Amino acid sequence: MSAHAPPLRGRPRRALTRLARGLLFAVALALPATLAGCKDEQPPPPQKVAPLEPIPAPAGLLAEVFVPNPDEAWAKARAAVGGPALFLPSNAGNLAVTLLGLPLAVSAEIDGNLPLVGALVERTGGGRPRSAMGIHVRDAGKVEGLLVKGENARFQLRVDEKTSITLIEPKDGGARPMVIGLLGNYLLFAQEAADLLEVGPYVVRTLPTAKMPKADIAFELPREALGGPIEKGLRSSWESIRPRPRAGAAAEGDKAPTSVPSPLNGLVDALLGILVELDHARVTLDFDDRAAHLRLLGTPREGSAGAANIAAMTVGDPRRLLELPADTDIGVYLQDSAQSRATDAKKYADALAAAVGKDVPEDDRAALSAALVAVAEGRGDSFTAGASLLSTGPAIYARSDVADGSKLDEALGNLLGLAKRKSFASWLGQNEIEVSTGKTVLENLPGDVRRIRLARVEGKDDKGKKDEKAGKDRKDKPGKDKPADKPAVPEGVPSTIDVLYMLGKDGLVLAAGYDAKAAFRTILESPGKENLSGRAEAKSAIAAVGDKTAFVAFVDPLRLLNRRAGKADVGPSAPVVFSLGKGGEGVGANDPWMRLDVANLAIQELVKRRGAL
Repeated sequence: MSAHAPPLRGRPRRALTRLARGLLFAVALALPATLAGCKDEQPPPPQKVAPLEPIPAPAGLLAEVFVPNPDEAWAKARAAVGGPALFLPSNAGNLAVTLLGLPLAVSAEIDGNLPLVGALVERTGGGRPRSAMGIHVRDAGKVEGLLVKGENARFQLRVDEKTSITLIEPKDGGARPMVIGLLGNYLLFAQEAADLLEVGPYVVRTLPTAKMPKADIAFELPREALGGPIEKGLRSSWESIRPRPRAGAAAEGDKAPTSVPSPLNGLVDALLGILVELDHARVTLDFDDRAAHLRLLGTPREGSAGAANIAAMTVGDPRRLLELPADTDIGVYLQDSAQSRATDAKKYADALAAAVGKDVPEDDRAALSAALVAVAEGRGDSFTAGASLLSTGPAIYARSDVADGSKLDEALGNLLGLAKRKSFASWLGQNEIEVSTGKTVLENLPGDVRRIRLARVEGKDDKGKKDEKAGKDRKDKPGKDKPADKPAVPEGVPSTIDVLYMLGKDGLVLAAGYDAKAAFRTILESPGKENLSGRAEAKSAIAAVGDKTAFVAFVDPLRLLNRRAGKADVGPSAPVVFSLGKGGEGVGANDPWMRLDVANLAIQELVKRRGAL
């Protein structure tokens, strides 16, 4: 019946039902006699291939790839991605023949319930790694027949003597997007023939006998790869996108404005430092009806510096993020020890002094380092922060445990006092910032609320000359470039931003924004009022991370984009959560892990926007 024909109703449908039942009954009666009388005419059983001897891993092995159940994994991934993916075939066999350009009949010979395996190998001389993948077929001989027999056969076979791989090549000799071959009961495919012949034998002869992971997709990364090409590649990629000081427009010999060092740099450098010290790592990708879950689990190399650093890592429960205000669309949780905070504070002080300039006096450097270290020692181990786009403008807020309130209070005062020192005051002037401190009052709020006011002012050079005159002087000097025009201040951005904070029984509470008082009141009251715990998707995503966590970054991109677009209805929550920690259920106490959880709605929007997120 045509797919577009109307459904049968009433008596015709009942008649077809009775006919189908009668046919099934007749077949059931006739089948035993038919089989007994046709024993000699039965088709041959599926081809059985003798097990192939395993071979050692090729030099430069980067990763082994396992998909224990391709049909199941693809069905989950297809549902998670939605949109265009729903127009693709629904099972692994049909998907494979579609992507490889093989006859549809071959799909019946692909077993989507047996593992798909693959490997990536470093290419001599660098560049794109060599890779090959293999998917199980029920009868390799039958696959060959389907490809080369018949009037319309488009393929021919050629056996590579060295590897015994049967290469499947187009008869017309034309180029194809993938190179295809058969070895044992596996259909192999790769981008180049050299990839197939170099990596394919290891994929088929060795990987099918490995212990299969439980994940939908898994990558096994050996120690040699982690400390070699993977580390090199990741560092190279990070260097290309690493936040850097913005280039100054000043002429040679003048101080160019620079950016404050980014904490992100230290975080990524620390992650790479841990990665290269691992003895082994496994990366898994799983899908469910809510989100995709990417995880990395490592095994530290015994006795290494990385193992000691991981052992010193402190972890906690990130569900404290759920106490942030309900409108939070970006959140951060950090758990660290006093020792690690002090070490990081010294590094940050050095980086900040370098950003200010090479002429910072030694006593100013020492004062900066002492203040930052004292802040690090005074605050507690747990810290949360969030950001929102409110109707009054952007707002940020934070909460921190406090280890020593008096020490932290004094340290914050000393840190703010650095703005009066000549070197730091000059740098602030170059960046057109003026800092002042004081107190403020919030209605019905007991306790002292401190205020730090950041004001935008007309920039001056070290001698107090106006930028206009400095630009004219440069213009008149041969070989000097004209200063670049200052970027226009966006409409609606205030000339002053207040940062409010309070030290009390709730620890350190801080807020800043276009309406700092509203932001401060929101973060102060959120633990007992509306907060992130009321958003089911956000609560589930953060709780899933577990209580052995050192760092969490939470973002709700769809709500954030809708807020930026000025939409009254910000839509459903579709969180993206990155986290790292150590230990937990099913792993060693000092085994580090990282995970990225992306809501299916966010994936679907990413696909829809084609990377706009």
